[in-house]
Parts: sequence; structure tokens; C-alpha cells
Amino acid sequence: MASLLKSFIRGNDTRVINKVPPPIFQSWKRCRGLNVNHEQLFQDDILQSYRLNELLDRSEQLIRTAKPILQHIFSLLRRGKYQILLSNNEGYILETLGDPSFVNKTEKIFLTPGVNWRENLKGTNGIGTVLIEQIPLVIPGWTHYSLPVSFLDCWASPISASDGTLIGVLNISGEAGAKHNHVMEITTIGATMIAQSLAIAEMKASFNLSKRDLDALGKTLLHSVVPADKGDSRTEQQKFFVPISFNHTVECENQWRGRSPKTHSILDIAMRATRTDSTVLIQGESGTGKEIIARTIHNSSTRKEKPFVTLNCAAIPHNLVESELFGYTDGAFTGARRGGQAGKFELAGSGTIFLDEIGDMPFHVQASLLRVLQQKEFYRIGDNKCHIMNARVIAATNQDLCQMVQQGKFRLDLYYRLKVISIEIPPLRERIEDIGDLAPYFVEKLCKKFGFPSMNISPELFHHLVNYQWPGNVRQLENCIENMIALSTGTSTLTVADLPIEYTTNCQSSSTSLENQISQQSANLEKKLIIQALEDVDGNIAAAARKLGIGRTTLYRKMGKLNIVIP
Repeated sequence: MASLLKSFIRGNDTRVINKVPPPIFQSWKRCRGLNVNHEQLFQDDILQSYRLNELLDRSEQLIRTAKPILQHIFSLLRRGKYQILLSNNEGYILETLGDPSFVNKTEKIFLTPGVNWRENLKGTNGIGTVLIEQIPLVIPGWTHYSLPVSFLDCWASPISASDGTLIGVLNISGEAGAKHNHVMEITTIGATMIAQSLAIAEMKASFNLSKRDLDALGKTLLHSVVPADKGDSRTEQQKFFVPISFNHTVECENQWRGRSPKTHSILDIAMRATRTDSTVLIQGESGTGKEIIARTIHNSSTRKEKPFVTLNCAAIPHNLVESELFGYTDGAFTGARRGGQAGKFELAGSGTIFLDEIGDMPFHVQASLLRVLQQKEFYRIGDNKCHIMNARVIAATNQDLCQMVQQGKFRLDLYYRLKVISIEIPPLRERIEDIGDLAPYFVEKLCKKFGFPSMNISPELFHHLVNYQWPGNVRQLENCIENMIALSTGTSTLTVADLPIEYTTNCQSSSTSLENQISQQSANLEKKLIIQALEDVDGNIAAAARKLGIGRTTLYRKMGKLNIVIP
């Protein structure tokens, strides 16, 4: 494989282009264009001790946050010869940890703190190339542009701040050609854990602001956003504001709060959905706020002055769902109300009908609903008078409808009719940044509800809240805070002592949960990486194996184990 690099350096791009992963090929082109030395490794950017100390001081937050995670990664790799490296976004190594005998070898090429490993200085390498490509990369030994580094296989992943800016790289280096299991997954998840821990630290620091400072901050944010529609005639309280960047917190009526990129994305889709009358399918775990998003779409659309009618398909006996939806006439069935009754579609008129827990709708009713969506008309049970259906339909479920379709429990044609616009709401544990906005909002709301004086949240309590898994999502968070406020002893600050016992015994810190996350996500992430590699090389097994840094036999075995079929 080393001959490919030699051919490339001599200018034979044609022989190389289809045999080298695209990010590596592009890196080689940059190195050749900059005349990076292929045979020698020059150490021309090593910080003097005083400058290194200054750099470490400036990077204290990143280093302090990453250290326990680096130590945990090292414990996972302790049986092999590895070195773990943390760099900043300029390419300077900040921290290293590794097997002593292996580190003795890497020190000879200056894999040490204070040395800069930008690509223009050291050629293709984990730190420098990831800083440019800003994606996780595998750098097999033979792909290093500088020969002195070719004894290392490297896995590197970018570390991003909460606003998406690149702040550093996590790199793991091991002996080239040795057997390496799950190192790319560990690297990627480790980088994610560092980023999440930094976000938590940022939120904890923000909680030290006084209420006055928070009010001032809120006013600043309000002036930093623009109305979604400058021609909107709604009152200021009714308007929905779209943040200019992910640094800001978004909030809308009906309790939805959050600063995470995922929350911004959800609300962006919701706002765009208001421009048409297409059906919307909202999917997410129980308690994530599906009805809130449905109401947000309705209240921000041209139907906002019309009724918003809800029907929980799981809360009604199966034999009554159809009559609840379409209504019935006098004497339509035994027990029917005298004079009949209008159904939800009739009550909604030109407004919005929200069908919650659509996955629990009886199969025979699904056919009737499909006909209404297609024909835009319906009949009351026992009546031959046709009613025009003018309502917009928004459905929601906490079930996997695609799986239910495969099991024959949900109609495929109805599934696609409902899923014209699809909104996926992630669980709260995947957008922990939002707790920084939700928790104070619930405290303020519930204090007003009970007539209590305003309360604050202690930093220690906030630490527990952001580290709890929240299986019941936002609803559970609100119930937890309501419990604390209702049983509070009159103090002005909620503390860990106010937490119900189940919330104190089940908390996990971000750093110690890394091993659990790896065990849960390893198989899925490995499958995703293999599929992506195969797609990048049009199903070429040999090329995909090189891209992943593994042998073809190993790749075939993994594909069989993970049920991967060549695209």
C-alpha cells in the first residue's frame, strides 16, 4: 500500500484516486501542493515552556473536562498499546495518555504537549487532517504522508462546542497493522462525551447568574432575534421568534423551551410546516412534547383563530373511536345520545384536528380515516349526509409505525398519507442543554401556580438534573420540579435535599457513563460506519476495508454479523 503514496508523490494521481479514501486523497493533494516533506518529520513548531504554560492555562476548561474521559478511554484500551491525544483547534497537543512503552516510541516523533500537528507541518495525520475535514477519520499507518509516522494507525474525531464551532480533536494512536477492535467507535463517542461535558459545565456556570442578570440576559436575547414574519399582525406575546444563531435559547408558547441544535431544528421544521395544510406526523417518546409542537404549528398558522380539537386514540374504547371521529345520528346504535353527536372532524371545522397516539387506532378505523384524508369528506354514523372535511390533520405517536406496518398492525397507505411532513422529537436525554431553560421555566411557572415566592436552583441540584436520564422526558422533569416545590420548606433555593429519593440514586455522571454508552451504541455505530464506507466506494469490499482500516475477511465477518447487504 505504501507504493500508492510513492506513485502519488511522483504525480500518478490516476492510479491512486480510486484506491484511497477521498479525505485521505484530498489531504495528500494538499500536502503535495505545500511541498510537505515525505521522508522526514521536521519539528518547527514546538512551544517553549512559558508559551506552553500559557496555552494550557487558556485551555484549562477543555483539559479539565476531558481528563476523566481520557482516563476512562485508556482503561478500555489498557490491553493494547495505544496513546490518547487531545489537541486544541490550532493543532497543538494539550494532553497525552498512553502505554509507557508505546509512548517511548511516539515521543521520538514528538507526540507530546506543545507540539503542533497541523497538516501543513506534519502531513496527513489524525489531528491535522480532522481539523481541516472536521469529520471523524481513520488514518491507517501507510496513509500518513510523512514516513516517520507510518508506524501508527490513528483514529481521530472533532470536538465541537455547543454552538457548533470546532474546539479540538480527540486522537487515538496504535501500532500499525495490529488488531484493533471498536477504536473508531470509542474515539467518536469519547469526543461526543467531551463536548457534552463542556456543555454541562457551561450551563452550570450560567446558573450562577443572579435573577437580575438572567432578566437582563433575556432582554438581550429578545433584541437579538427577528420575527418569523415581519408582516405578522399578532400581538407581541403571540409571535414566535426565530433565533439568529444556535447560541440563543428558543421558546414558544405552550411551554416549549430549549437551546440545543436539535430543538432549533424541530422548531424550524414546525414553522415551515405552518406555510401549508399538509398532514404532519410527530414521533417521539412519551412526555417529549408532541402536543405542544402540534399546538405551535396550529397557533402559528392561518388557522390559529379556528378550533384545535384533540383525540387520544389510546384513551377511547376501540368500538367508540369511529363515532368519536365522525359523529353519529339519533338512534345510530344502542346507547347513542338522543339527537346524535358531532364528531371531532365536524367540531374542528376549518381548524386543526390532533390525533394523538395514532398507533393505537383500530385497524378497521384506519381505513375510514384514510378515505377521509383522500376524499376530504365524511359521514356521521347512521347518516347519508356528506360533510366536507376542511380541517388540517396532525398525528402523533410514541410507537414505531414503520415496524407496525411490517407487522401488519398499521396500514402502509395511511402511514405515508400521514407522514407528508415528519417531525422527530428526540428524548430529553439527547438534548440535555434544554434543561438549562426548561428547569427555571418550570420553577417560575409552578411557584406562580402555588402562590409561592420565586425560587432558585442550586448548582448542585442542577448538576443532578442534567445527569439524570429522564425516561419520562420533559413531563417527568416538570413533575419532579412540582414535587420539590410543593414539598419545599419555604427556602428561596431548591437543593439536592429537595429531590425525591429515586432521582438521587439513579444519577450518572457524564464521564462514568461512557462505558455504558459504548456498549449500547457500538453495534449501531459500527454498522453505520461500514454502510457509509461501502456507499463511498460503490460497494467495493477491498476499498471499503482499506477505508475502515481492517482486512477484507474481517469486513465480511462484520457485515454478516450486522446483517449488512452491499448497496
